[in-house]
Amino acid sequence: MLEIGPPKYNQGDYVRIYFGSGHCKAMINKVKRNRRHDKDMREGNVSQYYARHNPSGWFYQVAKHYGTGMEDVPDLRNAHWSRNLKLDISECEIYKLIPADKDFKLEHLNQGMTAETEQLVISN
Repeated sequence: MLEIGPPKYNQGDYVRIYFGSGHCKAMINKVKRNRRHDKDMREGNVSQYYARHNPSGWFYQVAKHYGTGMEDVPDLRNAHWSRNLKLDISECEIYKLIPADKDFKLEHLNQGMTAETEQLVISN
């Protein structure tokens, strides 16, 4: 049976993600669990796909940030956000956390935040 540990990333984190055949940066707008996955974990019936690709069972709602370049510091000249601020991805699709302070997030990344995420960033 697999253990359900804490999420690796938090709401309001700016991360680099893989999707399909590409990558981009993204703002995490929500951290959530999949009830079916949790039930399967408790019963020891986790499919091989989930055991390999998302062993912790955490899922994230993100807004993808395109055109930001390959470096950790985003090149905002050609950057644009996806229309969908609530794309669901699994933890294995997140490559790494990109350090960004509160002021940078509020000034440059607020278009990719839901109202709830923006309030969370302001309060931290």
